[in-house]
Amino acid sequence: MTNDDLAPAELEAAGALGGSPDPGYQWPTDPLVAENLRKWQDLTFGVIIHWGIYTAIGKGGSWSLHRGDLGWFTDKATGFPGDPDDDSGYQDWYYDQARTFTGRDFNASQWARACADAGMTYCIFTTKHHDGFCMYDSAYTNLKSTSESAGLHRDVFREVVDAYRAVGMETGVYFSKADWSHPCYWDRSRPIHDRFHNYDIAAQPHRWQRFVEFTQDQIAELLENYGPMNVLWLDAGWVRDPEEPIDIDAIAARARRIQPGILVVDRAVHGPHENYRTPEQEIPDEVLDHPWESCMTLTKEWCSLSPDDPAKPTSQIIANLIRIVARGGNYLLGIGPDATGRMPDSVRTGLAEIGEWMAVCSEGIMASHPIRSGMRATGEHLDWYLTTKDSRLFAWGVADAEEVGADRLVVDGCHRSARVLGGPTLSTRVEDGRTVIDVPPAPTRHAVGLELLTD
Repeated sequence: MTNDDLAPAELEAAGALGGSPDPGYQWPTDPLVAENLRKWQDLTFGVIIHWGIYTAIGKGGSWSLHRGDLGWFTDKATGFPGDPDDDSGYQDWYYDQARTFTGRDFNASQWARACADAGMTYCIFTTKHHDGFCMYDSAYTNLKSTSESAGLHRDVFREVVDAYRAVGMETGVYFSKADWSHPCYWDRSRPIHDRFHNYDIAAQPHRWQRFVEFTQDQIAELLENYGPMNVLWLDAGWVRDPEEPIDIDAIAARARRIQPGILVVDRAVHGPHENYRTPEQEIPDEVLDHPWESCMTLTKEWCSLSPDDPAKPTSQIIANLIRIVARGGNYLLGIGPDATGRMPDSVRTGLAEIGEWMAVCSEGIMASHPIRSGMRATGEHLDWYLTTKDSRLFAWGVADAEEVGADRLVVDGCHRSARVLGGPTLSTRVEDGRTVIDVPPAPTRHAVGLELLTD
């Protein structure tokens, strides 16, 4: 299995399409939101969990319902017995799979413990993807995991938030503003061509208003019934003014009446309701001057498609974490159960290996910040990155390998010694006005961390 085999869908095709013109990041004016944003930035490392009907049919999301070919992730499930060109028949078949989707092996506590042991501090769960199937007990639809006709017949979101809070992690709500099951979004008596609504909103404003109210009511019940959330993470950036006005001002205001100070992230819709930005499956090349979170998958898809689903190398995940933190962002790692609810061995092993590294190195990662002074750190064999925390300076060496060998680190400034995290204290010397450190092979796999000590 190569990295190319695990490459995700192209960013634009994967759903980030719909980003609005960018007037620049807008800092929150509500003092409580601003304070919670600062606290969120110190959470550093989180998890986003996808699970739904799509998992039960071997897909990583509900994009197989999309009318049109955007790439492999929009292909119909291989289990569909009908004509591949029969979109309407596929939609009927797709939703019928909720009856046999039992998730019998899902244990939220197992997932929560594995994530906490990996050093993660917050969890975002997909309460409703674009297909409209609710993984919680909604009062506004019977298309939900608690329905009598649903194979799950359980409140999955309740289990998740209870389990993650029990291990000390914060929780947030993923919610798609689009809903391809709702007759006031997709009118199935009319042709459906893409991801967008398929009727004239101007000619049927009351119909669209029913969808707006439905959306707002579902968001409100999530915030009213499932305890404290640190973020309302809204997906489907194409649902926005002027094409699909969802009244995001009202959504944000109502959310903060229910939970004062909650962060609202209207993904890819730049403006006052995008409290932090969410680059998907990519890492910015430089330090950014605003809050951001890179959401990236551990496996090829956002959830697991089989018990033997392969995962990306742990060295790559840890290198991602270091690069993201060194550039001022948070890392949101995407994982999810397979059709039965199991955690594949590759996910379990990956999280455990991340946890082993974090047990030694988290002191310089969690709640740390980028160096903004232009200080440089270079090596002969490793790529080096710098972070700071509580006036302490850390250097991180990464390589595309499990075992990290020796290197010659050259770093700006005067540093009298360097402490290897999990290893010895090293002497230093000055050459051409820069500090030189002979770094031995790392005592930790996947990456090496140093604390640089000054007088």
